[in-house]
Amino acid sequence: MSRTRRSKFKGSKYWVFVNSRTMYDFKFDPIKAYLESTQEMILQQEKKLSEKYDKWHKEHGKNPEMPDAYDIYEMEILNSSEFPNILNQSVYLTIYSTFENEFFKMCEWCRKIENLRIGAKDIKEQNYIGQCRKYIIKVLNVNLDSLNEKWAEIRKYQLIRNSIAHNNGILKSPKEDILRFIENSNGISFDIEKSKVKMESIEFLTTMIDKLTDFLSETAEKIMNEKNNAST
Repeated sequence: MSRTRRSKFKGSKYWVFVNSRTMYDFKFDPIKAYLESTQEMILQQEKKLSEKYDKWHKEHGKNPEMPDAYDIYEMEILNSSEFPNILNQSVYLTIYSTFENEFFKMCEWCRKIENLRIGAKDIKEQNYIGQCRKYIIKVLNVNLDSLNEKWAEIRKYQLIRNSIAHNNGILKSPKEDILRFIENSNGISFDIEKSKVKMESIEFLTTMIDKLTDFLSETAEKIMNEKNNAST
């Protein structure tokens, strides 16, 4: 944000949101760093296993009395192939939880700034993030229509999150829009036979972080702009 733009909001009750993008990057950057670090660990593990496999095959592959390299390392190979999905699903839940917490904190800041008795948790809605969005629209009277497309995508992230948290990644009777979303996203796949989501790489997670961060910062800016305009 430019110095001129910052000065526009200096003294505003919503000054806390001026550097919202940096604030939310600060929250999610450690998760990105962790993902990159663990990805490197998995790659090193796969490299070591590949070297062991090749060494055995080179030394014993031509001996019909010796078991095949795959038979020797089958369990390690199978376990290793599941590492990315296990790790990425776990981090996915952390990312989503962080988003929920930051969205709720945004509403709490607004509640305190406006000295309101009602908070996001008092709103009737089917889910936590739905309460927050409805609070901003209905209680704070902030128009979020321009973010509807991003919100629709967040709801898909939410559906995937619920499948992981409550059903081991199984999506029961998934609708066409969520299947299309998964198909068009890198780093995630859907096993039709098992009706199960699989996290294949960190690319899906890092993209998710960027989109959630964008949504939070743009929502904060919407609140700041509308409240600032209303007070002038």
